[in-house]
Amino acid sequence: MSRSPLLVAALVAALLGSAPAQSQQDPAPPARASAAPVDNPFLPFDRAAFEAAAKQLGATAAQLQKFADSIPDSGLARAADDLLRAVVPTFDAAVKLHETGEPAAALELTKVLAATTDPLLQAHLRYHLTRVFLDSDDPEHAIDMLNDYFKDNINRSPLDGEAAFFYAQALAEVPLPEPAVAWYRGFLQHFPDASERFRSAAHQRIGEIVRQQESDLHKLADGMKKTKRDLRRKKTDIPVQKDQEEYIKQLDALIEEFEKREQQSSGAPSGNGPSSNPADSSALVDGDGSVGQLNKKPSLADRWGEMKDRDREKIATEVQKGLPPEYQKMLEEYYKKLGKAAGQ
Repeated sequence: MSRSPLLVAALVAALLGSAPAQSQQDPAPPARASAAPVDNPFLPFDRAAFEAAAKQLGATAAQLQKFADSIPDSGLARAADDLLRAVVPTFDAAVKLHETGEPAAALELTKVLAATTDPLLQAHLRYHLTRVFLDSDDPEHAIDMLNDYFKDNINRSPLDGEAAFFYAQALAEVPLPEPAVAWYRGFLQHFPDASERFRSAAHQRIGEIVRQQESDLHKLADGMKKTKRDLRRKKTDIPVQKDQEEYIKQLDALIEEFEKREQQSSGAPSGNGPSSNPADSSALVDGDGSVGQLNKKPSLADRWGEMKDRDREKIATEVQKGLPPEYQKMLEEYYKKLGKAAGQ
């Protein structure tokens, strides 16, 4: 698509005119981002219902007491996750694989997920699979997993806040900045008691996204101003013509990106998420009561690349055995991407 320099300048000016003003702590979302949700799909955590569901899974009185005793030190989310890990050994074993950086973690977590219909256990399994995918630089599958979480498992576990936080992070990593900002804001709105470190990171990430969007447009606008001055001075040599062509290409790409984001900003990318964007959060940070290690683990791609061929083949064979088609496809895509990242 070709555009004249004056038309390009007008389009850039229009885009810059819609750029948001920033506040130091919590900048407004871009004009094309969907508005922060009014309705809150998250209910207050029902501890009695959670404990009853844990009992249905087989939690003993002693395990429930340990859960209660550990809340002050560990936080509610970690205590709840530890309880389910104690109740369901296969779940615990799969999480330990992730904690030690084993690529088989995704397979083992998925096998447990495919074998259960319990919505509480599903919530914790989907949360941990999300963390595996994010640690593997696979935000698209993280989004798909949390879409299912919010569709089927919301309001059952104290993990809802962290699930919302990591949904925003996954969107930001795709990148889908406008939906990410909306979810970050929802997280801040709907989880006021979340760890301050999570909340601070949410504010920080919103600012980073907005500044990056403004920077891209301003850099393009500054370059085009120079080209416009050159044209006014009748300077139309080859370098100026090349600059014009490059700016037009950049603008075409930006417009295409904005149009794509506008289409996607009304909800989750795969269309299976909540109808309103309930949560917005941020980058990986350490936080009180968080589940799992939030600091960077050794690269799962590196570990995959270091494995013996027979061990990788064993995982690939197990992916083909007994899993529902949607999970089989998910893992095939995941391990293929992991292999590419490992340079295989």
